[in-house]
Amino acid sequence: MNPFAIAFEEACNALRQGKLLVFPTETFYALGCDALNADSVGAVFALKKRALHMPLPVVISHPGQLKLLTKEVSTPARVLMARFWPGPLSIVFPAREDVPDLLTAGMGRVAVRFSPHPAIRTLGQELNMVLVASSANLSGQAAPCQVQDLAPEITRGIAGVFDMPPQPAGGLPSTIVDVVRTAHGEQVRVLRQGAVPFAALEATGLHVVLAEQESPAAG
Repeated sequence: MNPFAIAFEEACNALRQGKLLVFPTETFYALGCDALNADSVGAVFALKKRALHMPLPVVISHPGQLKLLTKEVSTPARVLMARFWPGPLSIVFPAREDVPDLLTAGMGRVAVRFSPHPAIRTLGQELNMVLVASSANLSGQAAPCQVQDLAPEITRGIAGVFDMPPQPAGGLPSTIVDVVRTAHGEQVRVLRQGAVPFAALEATGLHVVLAEQESPAAG
Protein backbone atom coordinates (compact mmCIF):
# COMPACT_ATOMS: atom_id res chain seq x y z
CA MET A 1 0.00 0.00 0.00
CA ASN A 2 1.37 3.38 -1.03
CA PRO A 3 -0.11 6.12 1.19
CA PHE A 4 1.35 8.84 -1.04
CA ALA A 5 0.06 7.44 -4.35
CA ILE A 6 -1.54 9.80 -6.85
CA ALA A 7 -3.24 9.00 -10.15
CA PHE A 8 -1.75 9.73 -13.56
CA GLU A 9 -3.83 12.84 -14.30
CA GLU A 10 -3.09 14.29 -10.88
CA ALA A 11 0.62 13.63 -11.39
CA CYS A 12 0.55 15.36 -14.78
CA ASN A 13 -1.27 18.37 -13.35
CA ALA A 14 1.24 18.60 -10.49
CA LEU A 15 4.16 18.71 -12.92
CA ARG A 16 2.42 21.29 -15.10
CA GLN A 17 1.92 23.45 -12.00
CA GLY A 18 5.61 23.29 -11.11
CA LYS A 19 5.20 20.91 -8.17
CA LEU A 20 7.58 18.11 -7.19
CA LEU A 21 6.84 14.43 -7.65
CA VAL A 22 8.40 11.11 -6.74
CA PHE A 23 8.37 8.34 -9.35
CA PRO A 24 10.23 5.07 -9.95
CA THR A 25 13.17 4.64 -12.29
CA GLU A 26 15.00 1.48 -13.30
CA THR A 27 17.42 1.94 -10.38
CA PHE A 28 15.82 3.96 -7.52
CA TYR A 29 12.86 6.18 -6.74
CA ALA A 30 13.51 9.67 -8.08
CA LEU A 31 12.50 13.14 -6.98
CA GLY A 32 11.56 15.11 -10.05
CA CYS A 33 9.97 18.13 -11.65
CA ASP A 34 9.88 20.00 -14.94
CA ALA A 35 13.60 20.33 -15.67
CA LEU A 36 13.10 23.60 -17.57
CA ASN A 37 11.22 25.30 -14.72
CA ALA A 38 13.90 27.11 -12.72
CA ASP A 39 11.69 27.58 -9.65
CA SER A 40 10.87 23.86 -9.54
CA VAL A 41 14.53 22.97 -9.97
CA GLY A 42 15.36 25.23 -7.02
CA ALA A 43 12.70 23.47 -4.95
CA VAL A 44 14.39 20.10 -5.62
CA PHE A 45 17.70 21.46 -4.34
CA ALA A 46 16.00 22.86 -1.25
CA LEU A 47 14.01 19.72 -0.44
CA LYS A 48 17.02 17.42 -0.81
CA LYS A 49 19.31 19.90 0.96
CA ARG A 50 21.59 19.43 -2.02
CA ALA A 51 24.60 21.69 -2.54
CA LEU A 52 24.00 24.15 -5.38
CA HIS A 53 27.34 23.31 -7.02
CA MET A 54 26.09 19.79 -7.78
CA PRO A 55 24.12 19.65 -11.09
CA LEU A 56 20.87 17.70 -11.24
CA PRO A 57 20.47 14.79 -13.70
CA VAL A 58 17.49 14.61 -16.03
CA VAL A 59 15.59 11.89 -17.88
CA ILE A 60 13.93 11.94 -21.27
CA SER A 61 11.07 9.68 -22.35
CA HIS A 62 12.11 9.48 -26.01
CA PRO A 63 15.27 10.54 -27.88
CA GLY A 64 13.49 13.39 -29.66
CA GLN A 65 13.36 15.28 -26.36
CA LEU A 66 17.13 15.65 -26.41
CA LYS A 67 16.71 18.72 -28.63
CA LEU A 68 15.04 20.49 -25.70
CA LEU A 69 18.33 20.27 -23.81
CA THR A 70 21.18 20.48 -26.30
CA LYS A 71 22.03 21.47 -29.87
CA GLU A 72 25.22 19.40 -30.01
CA VAL A 73 25.39 15.60 -30.08
CA SER A 74 28.88 14.28 -30.79
CA THR A 75 29.62 11.11 -32.75
CA PRO A 76 30.78 9.21 -29.62
CA ALA A 77 27.57 10.27 -27.85
CA ARG A 78 25.53 8.86 -30.73
CA VAL A 79 27.43 5.56 -30.47
CA LEU A 80 26.68 5.38 -26.74
CA MET A 81 23.02 6.29 -27.25
CA ALA A 82 22.60 3.57 -29.89
CA ARG A 83 24.20 0.95 -27.66
CA PHE A 84 22.92 1.79 -24.16
CA TRP A 85 19.69 3.80 -24.48
CA PRO A 86 17.18 3.27 -23.06
CA GLY A 87 19.06 2.29 -19.94
CA PRO A 88 21.09 3.45 -16.93
CA LEU A 89 23.69 5.52 -18.79
CA SER A 90 23.71 9.29 -18.28
CA ILE A 91 25.55 11.25 -20.98
CA VAL A 92 26.68 14.83 -20.36
CA PHE A 93 25.80 17.26 -23.17
CA PRO A 94 26.39 20.99 -23.69
CA ALA A 95 23.20 22.67 -22.46
CA ARG A 96 21.07 25.00 -24.57
CA GLU A 97 21.03 28.64 -23.50
CA ASP A 98 17.46 28.33 -22.20
CA VAL A 99 18.26 25.45 -19.84
CA PRO A 100 18.23 26.87 -16.27
CA ASP A 101 21.70 27.65 -14.92
CA LEU A 102 20.61 26.21 -11.59
CA LEU A 103 20.03 22.81 -13.21
CA THR A 104 23.59 22.71 -14.55
CA ALA A 105 25.13 24.40 -11.47
CA GLY A 106 26.30 27.11 -13.84
CA MET A 107 28.50 24.68 -15.78
CA GLY A 108 26.47 24.83 -18.98
CA ARG A 109 26.36 21.04 -19.25
CA VAL A 110 23.55 18.61 -18.43
CA ALA A 111 23.56 14.87 -17.68
CA VAL A 112 20.79 13.10 -19.59
CA ARG A 113 19.56 9.53 -19.70
CA PHE A 114 16.77 7.88 -21.65
CA SER A 115 15.01 5.80 -19.04
CA PRO A 116 13.20 2.57 -19.92
CA HIS A 117 10.87 2.80 -16.92
CA PRO A 118 7.20 3.02 -18.00
CA ALA A 119 6.38 5.63 -15.33
CA ILE A 120 8.84 8.07 -16.88
CA ARG A 121 7.81 7.15 -20.42
CA THR A 122 4.14 7.73 -19.57
CA LEU A 123 4.67 11.10 -17.85
CA GLY A 124 7.26 12.46 -20.25
CA GLN A 125 5.40 11.57 -23.41
CA GLU A 126 2.04 12.85 -22.16
CA LEU A 127 3.56 16.20 -21.19
CA ASN A 128 6.46 16.34 -23.69
CA MET A 129 8.47 17.31 -20.63
CA VAL A 130 12.05 16.63 -19.61
CA LEU A 131 12.11 15.58 -15.97
CA VAL A 132 14.66 16.09 -13.24
CA ALA A 133 15.36 12.63 -11.81
CA SER A 134 17.50 12.96 -8.72
CA SER A 135 17.37 10.15 -6.17
CA ALA A 136 14.47 10.74 -3.77
CA ASN A 137 16.60 11.10 -0.66
CA LEU A 138 18.10 13.80 1.47
CA SER A 139 21.58 14.57 0.19
CA GLY A 140 24.07 12.06 1.54
CA GLN A 141 21.47 9.47 2.54
CA ALA A 142 20.72 6.15 0.84
CA ALA A 143 18.67 6.20 -2.34
CA PRO A 144 15.30 4.47 -1.77
CA CYS A 145 14.08 1.40 -3.68
CA GLN A 146 10.75 1.23 -1.81
CA VAL A 147 8.16 3.90 -1.06
CA GLN A 148 8.26 3.13 2.67
CA ASP A 149 11.94 4.14 2.69
CA LEU A 150 11.19 7.73 1.63
CA ALA A 151 12.24 10.21 4.31
CA PRO A 152 9.36 12.17 5.92
CA GLU A 153 11.08 15.40 4.88
CA ILE A 154 10.74 14.27 1.25
CA THR A 155 7.11 13.16 1.42
CA ARG A 156 6.09 16.45 3.07
CA GLY A 157 7.46 18.41 0.12
CA ILE A 158 5.94 16.55 -2.81
CA ALA A 159 2.56 16.43 -4.53
CA GLY A 160 2.66 12.65 -4.22
CA VAL A 161 4.19 9.46 -5.63
CA PHE A 162 3.28 8.38 -9.13
CA ASP A 163 3.96 4.66 -8.92
CA MET A 164 3.96 2.04 -11.63
CA PRO A 165 5.67 -1.36 -11.88
CA PRO A 166 8.33 -2.54 -12.02
CA GLN A 167 9.75 -1.55 -8.65
CA PRO A 168 13.22 -0.01 -8.84
CA ALA A 169 15.87 -2.71 -8.92
CA GLY A 170 18.37 -0.93 -6.67
CA GLY A 171 21.98 -1.92 -7.02
CA LEU A 172 24.29 0.53 -8.74
CA PRO A 173 23.18 4.00 -9.85
CA SER A 174 23.41 5.05 -13.48
CA THR A 175 26.85 5.38 -15.00
CA ILE A 176 27.70 8.99 -15.94
CA VAL A 177 29.98 9.78 -18.88
CA ASP A 178 31.16 12.92 -20.62
CA VAL A 179 32.57 13.20 -24.15
CA VAL A 180 35.54 15.55 -24.37
CA ARG A 181 37.77 16.68 -27.19
CA THR A 182 41.51 16.45 -26.59
CA ALA A 183 44.62 16.95 -28.71
CA HIS A 184 44.49 13.21 -29.36
CA GLY A 185 40.83 13.08 -30.40
CA GLU A 186 37.54 12.56 -28.62
CA GLN A 187 37.39 10.43 -25.51
CA VAL A 188 34.67 9.24 -23.18
CA ARG A 189 35.37 10.14 -19.56
CA VAL A 190 33.59 8.06 -16.93
CA LEU A 191 32.57 10.54 -14.24
CA ARG A 192 30.74 7.95 -12.13
CA GLN A 193 30.97 4.19 -12.44
CA GLY A 194 27.61 2.49 -12.12
CA ALA A 195 25.15 0.10 -13.72
CA VAL A 196 26.82 0.16 -17.15
CA PRO A 197 30.26 -1.42 -16.61
CA PHE A 198 33.48 0.16 -17.82
CA ALA A 199 34.17 -2.92 -19.95
CA ALA A 200 30.85 -2.52 -21.75
CA LEU A 201 31.74 1.08 -22.61
CA GLU A 202 35.15 -0.03 -23.90
CA ALA A 203 33.50 -2.72 -26.03
CA THR A 204 31.99 0.04 -28.20
CA GLY A 205 35.46 0.74 -29.56
CA LEU A 206 35.48 4.27 -28.18
CA HIS A 207 38.42 5.67 -26.20
CA VAL A 208 37.17 5.37 -22.61
CA VAL A 209 39.00 6.63 -19.50
CA LEU A 210 38.19 7.07 -15.85
CA ALA A 211 38.03 10.77 -15.07
CA GLU A 212 40.19 10.44 -11.96
CA GLN A 213 42.90 8.66 -13.96
CA GLU A 214 43.01 11.17 -16.79
CA SER A 215 46.44 12.75 -17.28
CA PRO A 216 46.75 16.56 -17.46
CA ALA A 217 47.86 16.27 -21.08
CA ALA A 218 44.61 14.53 -22.01
CA GLY A 219 42.29 17.28 -20.84
